[in-house]
Amino acid sequence: MPTIASLNPSEFQQYVAAFQSIDNFNANHLQILQIHYQADEKTITAKQLAQAMGYSHHATANMMYGRLASLIGEKLNYNPEPEKLGTLVTFEKRKEEWHWILRPEVSAALESLGWVIKKSRKLSNGLFPNEVDSEQIFREGAVRQVIVNAYERDPNARQKCIDYYGLSCSVCDFNFGKVYGQLGEGFIHVHHLRLISEIAEEYEVDPVQDLRPVCPNCHAMIHRTSHLYSIEEMKNIIEGQSQM
Repeated sequence: MPTIASLNPSEFQQYVAAFQSIDNFNANHLQILQIHYQADEKTITAKQLAQAMGYSHHATANMMYGRLASLIGEKLNYNPEPEKLGTLVTFEKRKEEWHWILRPEVSAALESLGWVIKKSRKLSNGLFPNEVDSEQIFREGAVRQVIVNAYERDPNARQKCIDYYGLSCSVCDFNFGKVYGQLGEGFIHVHHLRLISEIAEEYEVDPVQDLRPVCPNCHAMIHRTSHLYSIEEMKNIIEGQSQM
């Protein structure tokens, strides 16, 4: 895999400039890129990306990654056909499944921007950076380094929470499947009632007691200030606004 030193500066600096110039670049875009960068050999399938992002279907991963590629393509004046995603990846078919390989220029741009940390070892068990291997005891808080310290979250615990509470937001009752149909089916954020970043150590998480499904809007508002709002506090805020 080529490195920054082995690439012609113009080959990745154009991507650096493109990433920096996108006004609506968001956390989801960054997470997609980081997951792909950390994947083994920087190679991933739509199904694997969907799983790592918490999407219910690989088509959503394809659409979200494609939109980001289109934004970058517009900045580079480059829109490959038939797949806009070709702005960020190359394609290789393996055992009847298409694999996406992160372009060396994109990888180098992410490193230059400081948005990713080079891996010092391969990820074990085929897990992605936001996954932790476990059985029925769900442990969370294993530190990994991205740009700042982040904390790994157990996807099994997430699913147990959803199985118990369902896919509607615990604050506003919004349900993506009901509003967006198949596109939104199975999509929801899971909120940790205890801040892992404050615990700063591995701990056993109870999916029913410690987690709640929330929509991205309510999740953002819960973390809007240094005060971590409770589910009940957020409900009261919404109710108070509706009465104004």
